[in-house]
Amino acid sequence: MSAHLWLVFILASLPIHGAPGPNNLLALRHGMVRGLWPATIAMFARLPGYALIFLAAGLGLGAVIMAFPAVFRLLTVAGALYIVWLGFKAIRARETAGVDVQDGKSGSPARAEFLTAIANPKAILFATAFYAQFIDPAISGYLGHYATMVLVSLSLEACFGFVYCAVGAFARNALRGSVVLWLTRGSGAVLCLMGAGLLVETVIIA
Repeated sequence: MSAHLWLVFILASLPIHGAPGPNNLLALRHGMVRGLWPATIAMFARLPGYALIFLAAGLGLGAVIMAFPAVFRLLTVAGALYIVWLGFKAIRARETAGVDVQDGKSGSPARAEFLTAIANPKAILFATAFYAQFIDPAISGYLGHYATMVLVSLSLEACFGFVYCAVGAFARNALRGSVVLWLTRGSGAVLCLMGAGLLVETVIIA
């Protein structure tokens, strides 16, 4: 890829990774509840999930998934319900002194990050279409070029994830506990809406 094409790829990727999607909202909430570094450590757990999605897209598994629409729809519904459940959990949570007493085991934020990353199989189709604009699978050295693009994407994802963790941690330190509580509940409400929207799109519209 030329330097110009790399620049276009990076610029096109910025709004994708920087958008306030489910994973970034989780990072924001974890930053508010747990602080910067615990939230950041949990945030890194999303990267293997996205790596799996990008790998599936690069291997052409998007077409395989579409060949089994019933399975694809079932996986999408399961992912949507999981996102709704995370949002509902955030709405009902009671944070005390910066610790979410309903989060359970210390590994649950990382697990939530990973599962949220892989919750929507439509991401494979999106990744397939997005990367296809910048690289042709028929070119020589395709795997090497594709792997480099994936590394760039994961780096951008980590950078934006850290920003959301930092914003959440700043709010945790700068705002009163009651305000932080309502902000975390608000992020949970948005997660519920996102999951519900995906559910409606999959079950009713599709």
